[in-house]
Amino acid sequence: MKNWTKAAFLTGAFALAPVLSAAQEFNPLDWRSVPEMDDQIVMKIGHSVNMEWSSHTAVLKRFAELVGIYTHNEIRAEIFPGAQLGGEVEMIQQARQGALHVGLPATNNLAALAPSLNVFILPYLATSTEEVNYLQDEITPFLVPRVIDEAGVRIVGWENSGWRAFFYKSDDPIEAPADLAGLKMRVPPNPIMIASYEAWGGNPTPIAWPELYNALQQGVVEGGDNPVTDVIGMKFNEVINRMTTFHYTILTHPIVVSEVWFQGLSEEHQAAILRAGEEATDYIRWWQPLDEAKWWDKAREAGVIITAIEDETEWLEKARAIWPDYYETIGTDGEAVVQRALDILAAYPGE
Repeated sequence: MKNWTKAAFLTGAFALAPVLSAAQEFNPLDWRSVPEMDDQIVMKIGHSVNMEWSSHTAVLKRFAELVGIYTHNEIRAEIFPGAQLGGEVEMIQQARQGALHVGLPATNNLAALAPSLNVFILPYLATSTEEVNYLQDEITPFLVPRVIDEAGVRIVGWENSGWRAFFYKSDDPIEAPADLAGLKMRVPPNPIMIASYEAWGGNPTPIAWPELYNALQQGVVEGGDNPVTDVIGMKFNEVINRMTTFHYTILTHPIVVSEVWFQGLSEEHQAAILRAGEEATDYIRWWQPLDEAKWWDKAREAGVIITAIEDETEWLEKARAIWPDYYETIGTDGEAVVQRALDILAAYPGE
């Protein structure tokens, strides 16, 4: 059991045990086919991706189905993909008010309302997927009350989409920071991510995700960085010819629940939500790497030239040099929060 759900389950655990035990029975309904019933609670889920193949969709479907199972279909999910309910920041604002119940924003976008999460955006904080997962599990209990105070949402789980890789149109590969100098690269509107590119001598250009294909096609930018699933799934291979892999940050999305809505649920339903978040996290951590491998194969089949940066020392040193300038974006105790994260990573047991 993840640390961030343990406390909630220990509260009234004996009373909830029969409910959760019975709820483990097979549920013949998936999230889409649960019938409407009297006194049923509708759980409104919104996210910004409209692709059925994405890990965003996979984790939210799993979460919705588990909530249905663990509540005997007393909670029925309705999923609204493709930014139907607005952009990610807009959806978090809706969740703060209780109009939206569950969201899956990118950590860098949620950080605009919950600055504590900027700790995850620091470049090269962790350098392996296993370290990222360990850090999420260990530091989330500390972050949950902070994020509730800051944004009005509760983190109940995580989805990791994979390491962000450079994608770009160029005759030459990106191998060293100096190779960025001649390229205009799209970045999300996050100050730490912009500063990372500047530290490498690049030309970062904030552009909204839905506008990126046209920007690449028209030469407004030559590239950007995202997991391969997004790059190939969005058909960027039609307007770029190269990708470069490295490990400066993973694209992560917390599963967040409206705190106003959560507090209005029964203890049994709250426990079901927390359990579903934990198990959806475990599921997507197994599913995503298997799925990502297929997308790298698709990239090669599409003719994308892939370069791996073997020695990331220069990238790491330049990127980590900006950390002190951005402690305050995490909070007045930003440096202490970063140190907490580093202490957790130092204790990572490894293989």
